[in-house]
Amino acid sequence: MSKYIFNNDAEILEFLEQLREKSIQIWAEGEKIRYRSKNGQLAPEILGTLKMAKGQILDFLRMVEKNVIPLTAIQTAGCELGNVNAHYYIEYTIESLNVERLEQMINLVISKNDVLRLIVTHEGKASFLDNVPYYSVPIYSLYDENVREQKRLERSHHRYNYYKWPMFHFCVGKTSGKTSVLHIDFDCIILDAWSAKLLLDEIFSLYYGEDVKFPRISFMNYMRLKADKKDLKAEKYWKEKIKNMPNFPMLDYQKKFTEVQNIRFDRIEYDFSFAETQRLYEKIRNYHFTPAAVISTIFMKTLAQYSENPAFTINVTLFNRQLLHEDVNEILGEFTNNAVISYQGKADLLDAIRVTQEQMWRLVQYREFEGSNILKMLSSGRAGKAIMPVVFTCMLDGNVSEVEKRRYSFKEEYAISQTPQVVLDHHVRDDLGYLKVSWDYIIDVFDKQYITDIFGTYVNNIKKFMEKN
Repeated sequence: MSKYIFNNDAEILEFLEQLREKSIQIWAEGEKIRYRSKNGQLAPEILGTLKMAKGQILDFLRMVEKNVIPLTAIQTAGCELGNVNAHYYIEYTIESLNVERLEQMINLVISKNDVLRLIVTHEGKASFLDNVPYYSVPIYSLYDENVREQKRLERSHHRYNYYKWPMFHFCVGKTSGKTSVLHIDFDCIILDAWSAKLLLDEIFSLYYGEDVKFPRISFMNYMRLKADKKDLKAEKYWKEKIKNMPNFPMLDYQKKFTEVQNIRFDRIEYDFSFAETQRLYEKIRNYHFTPAAVISTIFMKTLAQYSENPAFTINVTLFNRQLLHEDVNEILGEFTNNAVISYQGKADLLDAIRVTQEQMWRLVQYREFEGSNILKMLSSGRAGKAIMPVVFTCMLDGNVSEVEKRRYSFKEEYAISQTPQVVLDHHVRDDLGYLKVSWDYIIDVFDKQYITDIFGTYVNNIKKFMEKN
């Protein structure tokens, strides 16, 4: 009898999931494998596999238990809230792509980052596989744009099985010429936006022969070090804050949120030129503001022009890496927290920005306070409702270079995200060497012309601020 029936942890996981689908549960009890089935029996072929692979399966079950950590509130929301998963999709074009080399670099990054081997147990906890198979990048023939569009439709809203590996996907479309299209998507239960950027930087840097600094601490160990501290000052602040906090923006929603069955997102975006971005940032510095405060306020002020309630509250994404290790900024993982900021309908933009900036300083001060608790305070019995469905996600350094920051010859062509219980997610970034603003919105909730008009007003409002005396 062969001692090794399975080649890696992912194969054992797949086998156990197939059994579970047949209502057969397997667990370890000391040196024995125990099972439970509907009729109390197992088919001879299943029983044979369990006997032959007993050592491997026992080792696997112990490993999963040893590597278990609790899911964060954000990760749990991705599992349980809404009928859509948190997901990100992106496309790049590249000339003369060496797929074999790209594949090697992807596998190196997988081996160095445990979060890329994350699964979710049926008990609702995160665990990490030690040994996964070599990840092969599939290639398809991209003979026209319809094929590319079909691949985009297939991957842009893909829903992963949390109990299987992997929760990411790379594939390449090859044309008859030199140009290739690289499609990448992943479930946001494993990576936040900053980590996704870091992941791609690592892969592209390695592809071009650059050195990459991998963290000397795993995401699993970081999460074990991370203490859930009860911050009484923060709790008091938020309890007081929500007493007079207005509702979310009441825009012209085409459907009640509960009526939306087929949740699909679309994206509208605008790229400011390097010169425009530089002028904007110079103006922001002159006023002693932060880019996040200025852009979020202009976003809210624009929504106020179209909202039934000119005073409202929006959700703000925070990336909260606690300084528990000197390599914390190199770890890939899900570090997202969230909080809220309000807009009071002030007519003067500069006064509104000052109010926003003060709120954002408070977000930094209390960034370790669990944002899900804020939403619970706000929900006040509205279980299952979208409490704050308009989100502001900010990835700004506040400085840009005339030379686009390194993505080498990988050119970003398209991206879109989706998030549970969110109808409009605003993304702003400057890592490409210029300011880019994007809105991801649920197609069935907004009339396309309506959302396009609001977005156009928003872009114009940013340009007006650039020229402000």
